[in-house]
Amino acid sequence: MLGGWSSTIDPIQLADKGARLSGELPIKGMSRLAEMCRDDRGSVHIDLQFDRAPSDGVRIMQGTITADVDVTCQRCMGSMRCTLTSLPRLVLLRPGEREDLLDTGDARVVDQPLTLGSLVEDELLLEMPMAPMHPTEDCPAKQVIEEWRGHESQSEPEQAKPTNPFTVLQKLKHSNH
Repeated sequence: MLGGWSSTIDPIQLADKGARLSGELPIKGMSRLAEMCRDDRGSVHIDLQFDRAPSDGVRIMQGTITADVDVTCQRCMGSMRCTLTSLPRLVLLRPGEREDLLDTGDARVVDQPLTLGSLVEDELLLEMPMAPMHPTEDCPAKQVIEEWRGHESQSEPEQAKPTNPFTVLQKLKHSNH
């Protein structure tokens, strides 16, 4: 059991019943997500509704998945709180069913029960920033950034003309005549 829920779910069956899952799962049980964080403390808040679409009867999972995680700022290498929010909307299909929907990218073929933590973790990993960083004005490295920018602008001459890399070739061309 994870957070009081069965560790595996059958999303097809849940959609047929119109079930709703709401609660929390520990981040500790999500190794791929925990690996990207500074620690594995905290939990993921889940509110998922499984239903059949009224228009065509396809099974749908939709809802909200939220987690506050502690990641490393790639600018200052310090700790940074990051809120990951996923609003999944997946069409759930049995093998061979409505294959035309697979091309949308929002459909998932379910041929056996799934691990709830893995499903939730997949959604959160899609929301993880590639290079998490504090906003520049809030980053502890702000002073270093400002000094670097100041140094960079001082090291360039006021009105330096860019040199033409072909100048040497032009001189050679004229010296051969």
